[in-house]
Amino acid sequence: MLRKIKLTAAAATPAARESHLAVKYASLLLCGVILALSVAPASAEEPTVDEMVCALNPQCKKPFVDRRLRGVNATATVHRLGSFDRTVNFAFDSAELTMDARKELDEVAKCLTDPSTINLDIVINGHTDAVGSVEYNQRLSEQRAEAARQYLTTQHGIAPNRLAAKGYGKSQLLLPSDPTNGVNRRVSFLNPNYTISSAPAQMTVPAAGGVGL
Repeated sequence: MLRKIKLTAAAATPAARESHLAVKYASLLLCGVILALSVAPASAEEPTVDEMVCALNPQCKKPFVDRRLRGVNATATVHRLGSFDRTVNFAFDSAELTMDARKELDEVAKCLTDPSTINLDIVINGHTDAVGSVEYNQRLSEQRAEAARQYLTTQHGIAPNRLAAKGYGKSQLLLPSDPTNGVNRRVSFLNPNYTISSAPAQMTVPAAGGVGL
């Protein structure tokens, strides 16, 4: 009887191991799905190609909505007509484009080569948050705007004479009442010849807690 019990336990061991591995892999898969879902909304807040095209084109009658500000309590500066903001991440204390930044600029390139925008001149404006000195942020914003310009011209064949780069440092915060918020660190793309008389009013997303943006 003792030997029979030992044999039964030994035979059950592989099955138990397989069950344990199945549970482990299922848990890892679930974690991966949860992580993917948690990352997706951040990317989805950036404007689509069609929304960017519309923001630059004065003939577009659809008002621009900056969804990046969804859930932000601070009051935001009103976007300039004929422009849109994009979150373009750089390496820390550097004008080096990260892989995420390149992907964001790839989307911008699709906008700038759209038939309705392909002949537009564009000013690329770099902005920082309020951390650091005025001189430091001014220099860094200029370098980052130029890095974005260089990427669009060299990697996507956009004519260099169409694009100008300008840095504003921390002088034009998107959230003046929340100067260290990461949303202030951005790159904006402006059509300097936008015809205001034919443009619709731009809109922002209402802030959390009922505060208008």
